[in-house]
Amino acid sequence: MDDNIKEYSKELKLLIDKSNDSFEKQLNYISAGALGLSMVIVEKVVKDLSKTQDNWILILSWALLGLTLISNMASHVYSSNIHSKTYKEIQEEKYDYHSAGKRNKRIGHWNLVSISFLLMGLFFQILFVTLNITK
Repeated sequence: MDDNIKEYSKELKLLIDKSNDSFEKQLNYISAGALGLSMVIVEKVVKDLSKTQDNWILILSWALLGLTLISNMASHVYSSNIHSKTYKEIQEEKYDYHSAGKRNKRIGHWNLVSISFLLMGLFFQILFVTLNITK
């Protein structure tokens, strides 16, 4: 392999690692921030939940945002284990490209689940606020 390609490959690997790390942090910041913001809105704007309608929407929003945090943490642990397994296979000269690819694909699917939880949680939070602030 050409030395330029090898160098580019190393740089690309670093960019991927930084991007994944940034993704996880941003997902956590957004979901935790949305949870906190919704609680402030309830405390300062809505004030009395007994006078609001469709409180189940708020509870669903909180549950989905909480699931986002839990899913992202579990994904991080899973990713770490998968990468350790792949590293071990490489060290033992038992690396299988297809098996490693399947494991990495699962990480990508898990990230999509976390993003879905986040988007649904934000949607239901906005819906709740819209239904109860416009009264």
